[in-house]
Amino acid sequence: MPIGTYRVMDGEGVPNGEVERFRCAPGPAGWRSVSEIDAVEPHPHAETVDITVDADWRPVRLRLDTGEHQLLARPAGDRLEIDLDGERRDLDWDPETELDYRSPAFNAVTVNRLHRASVTAADLSVVFFEPFTCEPRIVPQRYELLDDGPVTTPVGEFQAERWRYTALDTGWTRAVWIAGDVVVAYEGAWELVEYEPGAHGAIPH
Repeated sequence: MPIGTYRVMDGEGVPNGEVERFRCAPGPAGWRSVSEIDAVEPHPHAETVDITVDADWRPVRLRLDTGEHQLLARPAGDRLEIDLDGERRDLDWDPETELDYRSPAFNAVTVNRLHRASVTAADLSVVFFEPFTCEPRIVPQRYELLDDGPVTTPVGEFQAERWRYTALDTGWTRAVWIAGDVVVAYEGAWELVEYEPGAHGAIPH
């Protein structure tokens, strides 16, 4: 079970005071990641992000808890069943759709699904949940595999795939490095500052 801590930054490499602690592991039917975030916006609060996927890295369940807002989302056929603060908010759903929130776990899920399908570039329809409020909206995103090689982090050097992530609605784009099921580097946004690979995690040099 890999466990670790990210220092959260503002997208330009400046720490914003937030910290994300995560643990992830394969399970009988797929993979699960749980993060605890010390968030600062819109005011200091704690968040829980809990995502489960199946053996093909497709979402099975997402739970978000930001203190004032709680969300549970589950794909069910052609619908995404969403319970937000006790109110049902179903959306149209396609098996190729992804989920996203402000955690590197979602980049790891998407990249591993693309990798499993031998896809090196894709434009995706994504249900993105707004930070803190968890309000859902549909956004377009693009992932492109750039290369595979070493990346240096505060916890050591990993052999990792480097992907280009782009939010197509805003044009915001950054490089993301994934080793196994963990984002080990994320340009300007998250920095891995503590890490234990456990029995199955990528081991830094």
